[in-house]
Amino acid sequence: MKKLLGITLGIMTALGGFVDLGQIVFTTQAGALFGYQLLWAIVLGTLAIIVYMEMCGRVAVVTREPVFCIVRDRFPKPLGWATLIASNLLNLITCAAELGGLGIVIHLLTGWPEKLVMVGITGLLVGIVYLCKFEWIERIFGLSGLFMIVFAASAVMVHPNWSEVARGLVPVIHPAGRGGSALYAYFAVGIFSAMLMEYEVHFYSSGAIEEKWKVKDLSENFMVSSFGSLLGSLLTVALLVLGAMIFMPGKIFPELLSSAVMTGAYPFAEKSLVLALAGTFACIAGAAVETGLSGAYNLCQFFDFKWGKDKKAKEAPVYTAVWIGMFAVSLVVALSGIDPLQLVNVSIVFGMVIMPFTYYPILRVAGDKKIMGKHVNTKFDTVVGMIFLVLIVVAAAASFPLMVMTHSGQP
Repeated sequence: MKKLLGITLGIMTALGGFVDLGQIVFTTQAGALFGYQLLWAIVLGTLAIIVYMEMCGRVAVVTREPVFCIVRDRFPKPLGWATLIASNLLNLITCAAELGGLGIVIHLLTGWPEKLVMVGITGLLVGIVYLCKFEWIERIFGLSGLFMIVFAASAVMVHPNWSEVARGLVPVIHPAGRGGSALYAYFAVGIFSAMLMEYEVHFYSSGAIEEKWKVKDLSENFMVSSFGSLLGSLLTVALLVLGAMIFMPGKIFPELLSSAVMTGAYPFAEKSLVLALAGTFACIAGAAVETGLSGAYNLCQFFDFKWGKDKKAKEAPVYTAVWIGMFAVSLVVALSGIDPLQLVNVSIVFGMVIMPFTYYPILRVAGDKKIMGKHVNTKFDTVVGMIFLVLIVVAAAASFPLMVMTHSGQP
């Protein structure tokens, strides 16, 4: 039973990355513009995150070092500092966007003022993180995120043409739809990169140590990383299908979270809308917690401070102060009135640019036999990891020009 519940680390990590505020709206927009033609980007991103999530979990278990310890030890000091600052700035921007998204969700449910709701929700999340052990944090947000399955059910109930869906597994050079090739490329790069956001591997590798995984648990590491990512991928496909079926025929471009969430209840009654909102709330809240804790993990691991959710505050004072500070600063940004979806657009592109500096050291250490011993990458692992790293570098290089050319994905 404990091993079964251990899957919740993978579920929370994947749902917080695959179906957070940005991905929910972004993927629905991709479906509205290009139908199923970007399905291949979801599959590619899923395979990439499974490979690297398993790799970083394995490295963390064997070396007892999570990602930012590796960054500290393998990069020159200036580059390590730059990676730390950029990663935590990304965490702040993303956490602020997620808090704004939570305010929208509760406003849709209750009609309460968004800013007041954001303050209350932030206090609730801080309370949960402070009072609960790590395993209960992952269970709360991992299991409650399963309400998002209503989107998968809705995608089946709208009866898409499955042969057309299958054709979306093949990239096209001249896409059909309302956007041109540049817009198609922007959404392809965005979908691929959003599934590989840095905070996922930061949180997952730290979680493996929080869970006290040992070498004998490496098979569980593969199961957890794969199951969570496949579930997140399934829900992302559902969002794409719903965007294509509901918005594309009317040439509607969904720019609001409320529009994307309502697709989850489209074939059903009002009660399913409550489920869709509950699932959306859980996933966005999970992403906020991931980014808040990741900021504390990153800083403490880089400077070798004591860290760990299960340590008392006085045993790890810097860690506790940093994750609370992450929530506080993110709340201030969210309350400033900046549109959460604008923050998301910035975080996606910013995340793409710094992505290679997260994944290269993981691949390098996982392939070092002196460090990993018999658990070193196989030649196949290394080749696949290198292929995905090249794709990550290409996506990073293309992200900013595509953002400028497409005005952040506007048709």
